[in-house]
Amino acid sequence: MLKAWFRIPLIVVALTLCVLLPEIASAFLEFGVKWDESYSFDKSNVFKIEFYAKNNELMRTVNLKTCYQSTGDNFVTKMTENGKGNYTETVLDKKNEVAIQIFGFGGGVVPQYNAGRFKYPTETELKKLDILPTTETKQIAGFTCKKYTYSYKKIFGEVWITDQISLSNDLGVFRAAKMAAKHNTLSVSGFVMEMTTEDSGGGKTLMTTVSLNNSENYMLDFRGVKMGTAINKVNYYVF
Repeated sequence: MLKAWFRIPLIVVALTLCVLLPEIASAFLEFGVKWDESYSFDKSNVFKIEFYAKNNELMRTVNLKTCYQSTGDNFVTKMTENGKGNYTETVLDKKNEVAIQIFGFGGGVVPQYNAGRFKYPTETELKKLDILPTTETKQIAGFTCKKYTYSYKKIFGEVWITDQISLSNDLGVFRAAKMAAKHNTLSVSGFVMEMTTEDSGGGKTLMTTVSLNNSENYMLDFRGVKMGTAINKVNYYVF
């Protein structure tokens, strides 16, 4: 987790236990880690994450794109920011319960690959973030959104939600928030279009939807890739 309360889709714990294996023909590896040879996606959502210092000075901007399947459950989150090798992709394969991470694209950097198992939380493990409604509304990316507020310990902020689109928040900005790791769901239904998280020190993160349901033609092929695998199995929401 970053101090600015943004969770990028990397599994630091899993990587510490990463075991690099030689290239083999089958996608069935040690520790029960399994993935498909290739993945294709025909839809995408685009987001922007901005990190501000306590004086409201913009420190960093991260661009996110989530590619997903209109007739399937799998998706991939792509994260980019300025700088050599600052590119990361994470594929969430729900059928095989595996996440495949690709690190270090851009600027001639040779990418690295890692696959790790994940598990869904049980009903008793699910945690909801309580959000409170306001009377404010605004348009975000063409959708009417209602403002909610929340506070949790020393973190507080706003959540803008629309009921005009039926998408899982796994495909939206809520997945990028630190609150999504602490609270798997929200106390109010709907799709999160924008979210801010602020801390008592004055730091703020603004996560905004740029566009939704874009036509996409994206494919990932893992044949011949030297894939590292992780021994441990982690929570689905920490990717």
